Amino acid sequence: MQLKRAAEAWGTPGFPDVLKAEIEGVAIEALPLRQALRRGGHVLDETRTALINATEERGGMIVARVGLFFSSIDAGSCCADDPTPVEAYQEYCLLQLEIEPATGKTEICLLDS
Repeated sequence: MQLKRAAEAWGTPGFPDVLKAEIEGVAIEALPLRQALRRGGHVLDETRTALINATEERGGMIVARVGLFFSSIDAGSCCADDPTPVEAYQEYCLLQLEIEPATGKTEICLLDS
C-alpha cells in the first residue's frame, strides 16, 4: 500500500488529517480487517473512521498507531428465503503503519483487535 500524500505531509501540522483521510479512503482489501473481526464474519466495504493515536519517526520511517472503527456482518445462510436479519456490527482494531517518507510505501501490522 502507498500513502504518498501522508508521506509528503510528514512534519507539517496537517499530517494527522492527511493520514486520517488517506486511511479512510484506501481500499478495504488493503487493510488487515478480516483478521480483526470479533463479532461479524464479513467486513463491510463501508465508511470507516480512523483515529490517529500516535506518530513518530523511528529508524528513518514514519510510524503511526491508528485505531480504526469499521463494520462487519454475519451474512446468514446462502438461501434466498433465509429469515436471519442482517445487522451491521461495529468493530475496532489497532494498526501500526510504517511509512517510507520518500515513497509513501506503507507496511501495516495489526496490533490488537
